[in-house]
Amino acid sequence: MLATEWQAAASVWLRWPSRSDIWPQRGAAAQDELCGLIQALIERQVPVNLQVQPASFTDAETRLREQLGQLADAALLKLHECDFGEIWLRDCAPFLTKAASGEWQALAYEFDGWGGIDDQFAKDLQARDWLAEALQLPLTSRSMVLEGGAIHHDGEGTALLCTGSILYRQGNQGLTAKVLAEELKESLGLSTILTLPGRLNADETGGHVDNLACFVRPGEVVMAMTQDASHPDYATCRRVYDYLQEARDAQGRPLKIHTLPLPRSPRLSAAEGASIEHRHGIRKRIAGMALMATYVNFLRVELPDQKLIILPGFGLPTDEQAQRQMQAIMPDHEVLVLPARALVVGGGAWHCASFVAPI
Repeated sequence: MLATEWQAAASVWLRWPSRSDIWPQRGAAAQDELCGLIQALIERQVPVNLQVQPASFTDAETRLREQLGQLADAALLKLHECDFGEIWLRDCAPFLTKAASGEWQALAYEFDGWGGIDDQFAKDLQARDWLAEALQLPLTSRSMVLEGGAIHHDGEGTALLCTGSILYRQGNQGLTAKVLAEELKESLGLSTILTLPGRLNADETGGHVDNLACFVRPGEVVMAMTQDASHPDYATCRRVYDYLQEARDAQGRPLKIHTLPLPRSPRLSAAEGASIEHRHGIRKRIAGMALMATYVNFLRVELPDQKLIILPGFGLPTDEQAQRQMQAIMPDHEVLVLPARALVVGGGAWHCASFVAPI
């Protein structure tokens, strides 16, 4: 059965941003934010593994020492030289399932650079295999295209899914939603799939559930919501909320629905746009484009003595509101908000950027 977000964690894996065709100034601001995340994790005794492209390795070591000081040399932080396409590890990492024996298994679904908006995806496939080897997990290949951010599991056989990022992938063309659902049920040990009706406007993946809604525990979902009828995602949020109210999980239970505020999308500034090198084969990031800012894209880490939720922060008044609401939903967790405004320039936030290796 597919792993959950609250699976006991052994470590958090991250990647170092440095591409000039995605990040302003080769990712300098995003690197600062990533250093903030690494610091927060290490200070709470969470082991961190950081993949760094060979050409950026020396620079990454220098920046980490500048930002973290002595923490950069902590035993909890390990740097790994590994080539990859982009930092969104969640989408191209192996899918982990637990066998009846209790052993972890790794599935290798296909990945096509989010439908072709990034032509460096072959490197991500190689890095996926590298990660499976590092975790000492043999890979079983699946022919379907599937990204980690597209699906979310409650640990009891129910999954949330956005089909937009699955149905319209070239490798899945010709397959119906029913066929794709049966493949997911068979390979991931699922019995009920709840398909959310829509996606958020700024979501460049075609629709990822980790931007819109996720399970926080069996039978309970947290979702992005706006009460502003002029918000471009207002109608989508209402449809998803109504759908979840009527839904039943694999145990036949109605879902308890919690909400987090959905801010209006920040925009890529003129200065940011001017410092990104545009080239063929990668989605062009231009000044004024909407950035996917959602608090649902959070990182959750469960250690024996540490339960942690890290929300992305966007420098908006809703940051504090989201923290308060999430703390009320998860009172036994420490809830942090860490800056991620520079990170969303590349299309994702803390959930997208991370992979939690289980014990």
